[in-house]
Amino acid sequence: MLVQNIRRQTSVYYILSNNHVNRLMSTNMDFDDEEVLAYYITLMKSLAMRLDNESIKFFFIQHPEPSFPLYIEATKFFSHKDHMVRATVRTITLQVYKIEDQPMRRFVLRHAAESYFSQLAYHLQDLWLRLNAAASKVTSEDELSAVRRENELQQDLQIYLSDVFELGIEELNEVLADRLLNGAILPVLLAGVSNASAQRNGNTVVRTLSPHVALFLIRQVLDTFHCPVLVEPMAQALLWSSVPAALAYVLPSQVKEVSFTTKEGDFVKNPLRDSFLATLSLPEDRTFLMAAAVLHGCIMKRTVFSDDFLVKAQLLPSQPPKNSQPRSGSKAASETIQSLPEALALLYQAIPDRTCWQLQQYMALVRMFLEVAHASHMPAVVHAVALKASMASMRAAAAHVQEVLREAQAGDDGGAWLVDIFCEEWEQHKAGLLHLPEFFTDPKRLVPPEGHGSGRRSSLQRYGLVAAQHAVRSLFLCRRLVRGLQCPRQEAPSQPGEPSPQWLRFSDEPSPLQLDEASRPIEGSQLDLNGRSSIGCSFTSAKASSAQRMQRHLVLDPAWLVLADTANANDAVVTTVWPIWQVQSLIDRSDPRTLQIGMNAPKPGMKPGEAVAYNPPISTYFTLTLNFTDLKACNEAAVHLQTRRLAIRSQMLQQVATFVERCKGGTTDHEAPVALESVSVSMGF
Repeated sequence: MLVQNIRRQTSVYYILSNNHVNRLMSTNMDFDDEEVLAYYITLMKSLAMRLDNESIKFFFIQHPEPSFPLYIEATKFFSHKDHMVRATVRTITLQVYKIEDQPMRRFVLRHAAESYFSQLAYHLQDLWLRLNAAASKVTSEDELSAVRRENELQQDLQIYLSDVFELGIEELNEVLADRLLNGAILPVLLAGVSNASAQRNGNTVVRTLSPHVALFLIRQVLDTFHCPVLVEPMAQALLWSSVPAALAYVLPSQVKEVSFTTKEGDFVKNPLRDSFLATLSLPEDRTFLMAAAVLHGCIMKRTVFSDDFLVKAQLLPSQPPKNSQPRSGSKAASETIQSLPEALALLYQAIPDRTCWQLQQYMALVRMFLEVAHASHMPAVVHAVALKASMASMRAAAAHVQEVLREAQAGDDGGAWLVDIFCEEWEQHKAGLLHLPEFFTDPKRLVPPEGHGSGRRSSLQRYGLVAAQHAVRSLFLCRRLVRGLQCPRQEAPSQPGEPSPQWLRFSDEPSPLQLDEASRPIEGSQLDLNGRSSIGCSFTSAKASSAQRMQRHLVLDPAWLVLADTANANDAVVTTVWPIWQVQSLIDRSDPRTLQIGMNAPKPGMKPGEAVAYNPPISTYFTLTLNFTDLKACNEAAVHLQTRRLAIRSQMLQQVATFVERCKGGTTDHEAPVALESVSVSMGF
């Protein structure tokens, strides 16, 4: 408390003189006592906040031999179980590293090289192995608590290490990078990638990571660290076909003989690269997605990787000679995937094969492809090939949806249920594309994919509900990818607050199944019942203070469910209006004069008149119970609603077929909305 509250600098110097505080820091104490530990750590933090170029002489003692008790004793708690203790240790060390006192810095550097940084590297290695062990036990998102805990621990340590690098102390960065590469990244992280082939061959792997966990962590390393001395060797080991011999001999793979020698030294063929590129061909979706994320992270990390580096990594086409003619648009468009560097080619070849994905994973993939193609350093040939590959994928996805349509239309209801899937997937696919760093640090990425199966197309279980969702989702997102590539080339924002390009934002494109609602009656308006058929009914109002039966007329409109409050014999006030194609009706078995009605809303915030929300306060499903005077009236109402629902949905399925056919032909726009009156006429009403 005394150290924290002293204001005069001379008083601080007086307390720190005569080395009493240093002796106190070096005293053996019972740190198993939480109260003692708390006081000790608080004192150390208070002292560290007083560190500067002047006060350092009170803490760092050079004679008779160099000692720095505040720093040395603090680093002993680097892996303590208590979060506040660890945070204090990190605060103290960062404060120490900032001090520009050369004798002290040499002492700290020697201590870091001999023990502290190695301890941090081995601790990070242990955290990664613990995360892998926790992830191996997870079968669903409901079991993620242990994985989240381990993931947060290793993320916190990565952020601390990144803070050390960001201080910009060259000698310190070189030592820390060396210890992390040799103590954690090469023997554990990259070994997990090399084990992808070992796992396929059934070999036993000891104390290493699963391929998808290793790639998950590599992506985090790329997002967290910005120091070339650490990130470049890791990327070299993954992506260069030949690496410097000094690096090759510490890689977790069998090293070949020297391939060639340049003025930069001996180079060795890199077998680890083949293992990494093989993950882009694995059927397991988690591994493929994270491998694609690593490639994307390298391509977009412009502050670290130069164009020459990316060319050697085969992530960027080699630049033509300065005196050569640039490719014209038509020549670029004639290029094929095979003309791209190997790593990029493998990425784009995978687009058509990845269809049975959840929405977020697919949207992340779409954003990665768009960011790479729109990147300013990518030549036009990459954009042209990406557009061609995406267009082919859209055509294949459209043909696949046509199969689903044919199979569904052969069913009892003519495939009317597909309209709901089409509308739901359409609204979901229009959302703004995901923020990738946040997405790829979420431990949900480690959960086995839906169905634990391959992402490639199969028999689709005779086109059941989930299979149909996957097929429609694949078409929409392939189409969004094509439309994004057809937008003017504009790079994704690199800093928060920068304007987003058109291809990244929420899409306000209307649904191809959008119906022209010009004929829709307006709730609260007058409705002339002359020439209109209607059936008298009643329901119990949920708004009344006590149960009160409200008298209504169900108007037999061909396109809308309309309830009206009869004002006189020929005039009525509309109380509830909803599209019939979004209405489900069922006669109550316990009372055949009662009709149970359910109404789907396309998005939250929409409410049909007097209907009751099924799950308030935010609901997209509403119910209404109508009572009729006799069985005949109830049956007539049910038949009308069910017949019109199927009739309009059948017409909408024709719109689906037209839209899908246009996608199959390579067209990404769609026709104008169909008026509901035309639906009624086509059905003979």
